[in-house]
Amino acid sequence: MVDGKVCNALTSTRSTQKCFICGATSKDFNRIDEMINRAITTENLEFGLSVLHGWIRMFECLLHLAYKLPIKKWQARGNDKEIVLENKTRIQKEFRKRCGLIVDQPKPGFGNSNDGNTARRFFKDAELSAEITKIDIELIKKIHIIMIVVSSGHAIDVEKFRQFAHDTARYFVEHYPWYNMPPTLHKYFIHGPAIISSALLPIEHYSRKCSRDKTNEDVFNAFFLSSDPVITSKRKLPKKKLQHLPKEAVDLLKLELDQIQSHIDDTNDESDEEVILSSSDDDDDTY
Repeated sequence: MVDGKVCNALTSTRSTQKCFICGATSKDFNRIDEMINRAITTENLEFGLSVLHGWIRMFECLLHLAYKLPIKKWQARGNDKEIVLENKTRIQKEFRKRCGLIVDQPKPGFGNSNDGNTARRFFKDAELSAEITKIDIELIKKIHIIMIVVSSGHAIDVEKFRQFAHDTARYFVEHYPWYNMPPTLHKYFIHGPAIISSALLPIEHYSRKCSRDKTNEDVFNAFFLSSDPVITSKRKLPKKKLQHLPKEAVDLLKLELDQIQSHIDDTNDESDEEVILSSSDDDDDTY
């Protein structure tokens, strides 16, 4: 599973605001029904979903949307820039003060402070995130469910996921029609079901993150393995461990009855909203 820049390079897609699967641009993404029915390049589905980058891009999309809520415009010009900067500063300070998160701050030598762990913490505490950003809490929760499902390592019920993803896309446009949906959200909401259907193996993490060389080595090795039907058929599933998932996420998965156990805990107020099931994600079972 490779990130958007690599996919764009391999498919000769010159603009980062253009979908390498259907060819639509950011100005088209909010026309949901048109996007659903738009023709796609099926061979480009094989690049899959980059789950780690998905968490980060979803998080950043909601952050940038929140910055511009006071002006409700896709682009800030003139005096609007000062309003957006002031709101951005407020949001950054509140995250730092109330939950210790450093968001959207540059790091010397590499990118910024927006990483996978920061994104997961943002989505996990949807109430606080919505309170700070003023973003609709249901949108945060819906996107969180989508990311939990594609990160779970379990087989996904594609039709149920398709309905949920399309409903989330419409919910996004209904509440924020002035904000052009970014390419990553478009890919997950519109093309995610088709990508999942074409995947030989469940969507999961394939690469080490300790260095760029190791990451690329693991990605290409995974591609070689998954392209061989004999090797794939003999693949042993990794050892499973237990984790808590919201019922909304479980409903979008294909699970055997013996994989699901009722989560009964009288001391846990959220016990009726979660179930325990096995997961193949060895990196982090906290969503």
